[in-house]
Amino acid sequence: MDLRSAPERRLGPHPLTEDGIAALLARYEFGDSCLRRVILDQEYGPKATRGRVARLMIDARVVSEDFRWEPVLLELLDVRRFRIDESVGFAWVLYSPPQFTHFDGLLQVDLCAERFGSLRPENGEEVFEGSDLVFAAAGGTWSALHSWDQ
Repeated sequence: MDLRSAPERRLGPHPLTEDGIAALLARYEFGDSCLRRVILDQEYGPKATRGRVARLMIDARVVSEDFRWEPVLLELLDVRRFRIDESVGFAWVLYSPPQFTHFDGLLQVDLCAERFGSLRPENGEEVFEGSDLVFAAAGGTWSALHSWDQ
């Protein structure tokens, strides 16, 4: 299996702006969804033209289509900081929707946001404290993908 491969885009990419995030959270039910793949990509050398990119492929349920499973891609651009911690027993299952916040000019994407309950973090450091899967990036997009078996 080629670990770099992923299903083709079906819809998108949509920017992770306020409206784009609202559309993402309205389309998908993330409870009990599964993070299928994380791809980190970074160019090195004097001719590098972009920063680190993180591609997160999540199997989530489409609310408007009888909760059928669909892969969704979050593509985070110019990732400045991230944390992927499997040592605590993180099972790659998302119990709540990703939490999107902005601090210090960066978009924070926390995939373990259930730890905040109904509260919001107060700063970028708080987002990273205690999270097993979190990213800080300059921006990003999301896309609906075709099924894995197509």
